[in-house]
Amino acid sequence: MTQDIESLKREIASLKGKLVAQRREVARYRMLSSVFQSATQPIALVNANYQIISINPAFSELTGYDESDVQFFPINGMIAHHKRGELWPAVQTSLEQEGHWEGILWNEGKMGDVYCADTHIQSLDSDDLDMANYVFFFRDVTHEKETEERLERRSNYDLITDLPNWNLFLNHFISALYTSGQKGSETALLFIGLDGFKVINDTLGHTIGDKLLQEVAIRFSKTFDENVTVARFSGDQFTAVIPDIKDNEEIRLAAQEILNSLDRPFDIENEEIHISCSIGVCSWPGDGDDVETLLRNADSAMNKAKESGRNTYHFFTPELDAKAQAKRAIERDLRKAVQSFDEFHVVYQPIVDIKTGQMKSAEALVRWHSAERGLVSPEQFIPLAERNHLIMPIGEWVLETACREIQDWSRQSQTPFRVSINLSSRQFREQNLPDVVKGVLDRTGFDPNQLSLEITETLMMENLDEALVMLHELKKMGVRLSIDDFGTGYSSLNYLKRFPLDTLKIDRMFVRDVTSNPEDAAMVAAILTMAQSLNLEVVGEGIETLEHNNFLREKGCQLGQGYYYSRPLRIEEFNLFAEKRELENTG
Repeated sequence: MTQDIESLKREIASLKGKLVAQRREVARYRMLSSVFQSATQPIALVNANYQIISINPAFSELTGYDESDVQFFPINGMIAHHKRGELWPAVQTSLEQEGHWEGILWNEGKMGDVYCADTHIQSLDSDDLDMANYVFFFRDVTHEKETEERLERRSNYDLITDLPNWNLFLNHFISALYTSGQKGSETALLFIGLDGFKVINDTLGHTIGDKLLQEVAIRFSKTFDENVTVARFSGDQFTAVIPDIKDNEEIRLAAQEILNSLDRPFDIENEEIHISCSIGVCSWPGDGDDVETLLRNADSAMNKAKESGRNTYHFFTPELDAKAQAKRAIERDLRKAVQSFDEFHVVYQPIVDIKTGQMKSAEALVRWHSAERGLVSPEQFIPLAERNHLIMPIGEWVLETACREIQDWSRQSQTPFRVSINLSSRQFREQNLPDVVKGVLDRTGFDPNQLSLEITETLMMENLDEALVMLHELKKMGVRLSIDDFGTGYSSLNYLKRFPLDTLKIDRMFVRDVTSNPEDAAMVAAILTMAQSLNLEVVGEGIETLEHNNFLREKGCQLGQGYYYSRPLRIEEFNLFAEKRELENTG
């Protein structure tokens, strides 16, 4: 009897333990259910057949589905149709082999909206089809993914033309070279520069300029099939990489197609715009062993195409590379020289009264005597300085040096004297030019009325309204203004009347043959008549003979400049020349 009672007690205790455990399991289940229902992260419970058996409210909020909509619905049916075959097999394989998976899924909501979900899946080790075998955790990262893709696109595509930019171009170029190496074929690189784009951009504005670049990009892209990469390199320059080239004829045809694509004018904001391009061509292997060399050589060939008259293409040659290398070496030495200006000096070519022979002024000209190269021609280094913005510090140095040296000379000779200084195109386009001139005049104490700034007529006409504003600002300071190389551009009496000019310089190309060419003689006579009607002082440039001098004197030209009087002189030689002239005139 006692044994039966003890057995009953043990059984009752066991039942109590099981009841407590059941209560704990129920409490745990209720707790998990509460967590499942209140979780802000979308969750789906899925059975062994990958069918949904339960979802939480956050999942409904993300997808638009109620639990009744998706009961026993295949979970892979939630993946967007166009992505399902690509994404699901790898997920299923990972779950069956490893029991978990995480990654990005592109899912589709009830209304057909596609969203990007960062997904984590974990096995629960249950084969009961009524029980959850997998739990799917989702996090909507659509906005993050879109931002990431936008940033990736911005780093690979040009913002204006939507063409590949330098980064993507480089990847495609390297890939094309690798493919050509594997196939034993060639890859062509075309370097494309628009002709005259800067003038269009400056005269019609950057908005129209940007739209023109977009339209040009569309035409270039339509010229080729999808295996050709057309990219915007920088500014008004584009590149095209053509892989698997068979022969040069194929490249020629491609280059000609690009030229032909710009034959039709562009209609942009009621402006009919005509533009052409110049193309440099090189190929691998043969024209360079690496990307940098190929780009440099294609650029050299493009510059040759521009020099040949534009609207054409030119193939790279070793001779072009040698010239380009020499030009880069000069540019490197020029940059070094500009740091101290020790290798630069100013020379002065006298401008004399044609009737009396008295020296009235001088044109200041810069010279560069390189320690490595000796005297470098201005025709060599001035264009380089223009292109690389070095003309700005050089121009200001010349202005200040000339003002100081002529100021000292004027004090010693006690003779009022003018100095003329050429303004480069880049100097003239700088908005702060009046401030630069004023700063030099303040530092040197030079009389503004003794300073004459020379601007070419072509430069003034390129941007008429801005030129007028700039010239009037300089004129208010008391500076004299001269139009240089007159007759080579397209000025008319009507335009000249608008400019606050003091002096007109007849270009040397007319003076050179004035005694033998009736057309040049007539042109000079017409210019002198025009200048007289505008009350402008006239300087005849390039006077090299007595006949030149006499012709201009007879036609009423007041001043002359050229080797007939003197070559350009350094300030010490200039002093001696001035003294000699003064003695001759007084004697």
